[in-house]
Amino acid sequence: MKKFANEISAQRMLLVLSAPSVHDPYYKAAFQQIVDFQTDYARSILGHDNVVIIADEDTKPFFTGKVPEDILLVDDLRDIWMRDFTTVNPKQPVQFAYTWASMSQKQSQDVQKSFSRFADRYKIQRAKTDLMIDGGNIVDDYAGRVITTTRFMEDNELSYDEAKQELKTALGASQVAILEPDEDVLAHSDGMVSWVDENTLLVNDYSKTPSFRSAVLDELRASFPSAKIVEVPVEYKTNPKGQWEGFESACGVNLNAAVTYNNIYVPTFNMPHDQKALNIIRKNTSKKVIPVNAEGVCPMGGSVRCLTWQVTGENAVKLIQAARER
Repeated sequence: MKKFANEISAQRMLLVLSAPSVHDPYYKAAFQQIVDFQTDYARSILGHDNVVIIADEDTKPFFTGKVPEDILLVDDLRDIWMRDFTTVNPKQPVQFAYTWASMSQKQSQDVQKSFSRFADRYKIQRAKTDLMIDGGNIVDDYAGRVITTTRFMEDNELSYDEAKQELKTALGASQVAILEPDEDVLAHSDGMVSWVDENTLLVNDYSKTPSFRSAVLDELRASFPSAKIVEVPVEYKTNPKGQWEGFESACGVNLNAAVTYNNIYVPTFNMPHDQKALNIIRKNTSKKVIPVNAEGVCPMGGSVRCLTWQVTGENAVKLIQAARER
């Protein structure tokens, strides 16, 4: 009987990566760095969770021989930042309208249309909402507690109370926090916080800006009164080599982590604070903490979580089997 790289199991989550097309001029300068990162990241996932890499026909050869053939799915998605334009909450997936904070409105619509065609082709079950957001601006514990930033209010022209209610309705959420963002370009909450265990929320240590730290902690404590909130060191690497114009670097932000049922894939950057951050995360979770070197992609403004679409249940099985068959 053939042994497959992915093991279909209720204990494993599927992490889906989208390779940049070798024909895409936008990613040309960083193409090999992105492919190398995705290759290494996929290898770190195998044996812990499941992984599928989506690549077009001409890009697939850059992965051949470096990762198992049966995790490669030949298809066409128009961007690499899967977190933003796919679905949120792997257990009860919801597709929002993708905002265009990082591109033009037309580009944003083209990217999301490519995902919608892809999802329909593989019969991915999901709810849909007209509310606008980048998926990276939703951090949830998959059990009803959701965090976003005020960018969601602005994009949808909602008051604070209205925004909380809309998210509760769209996501079936019980508790919602809306934070002031810590940067203005993307203004995503997944560079600020991470739910790492059933009742444990990690947040960047903003001690260097005391008034901002107080505002963030006050909102989190008021929104999640029973949660254990733990601060994690963060050091922003300014002007890292290869920083993308117009974007804040994500280098130094360890909380942009992909959290599954049993594992946490934590970006690291060969920076002095990495080890301290990893130790704090390990001390505050029962899950296995798996470091993933993200130096190759963080200058672009995102890292591990930003590049990952998380899928469970029948949706995951469909994609795993499609990769095996292609």
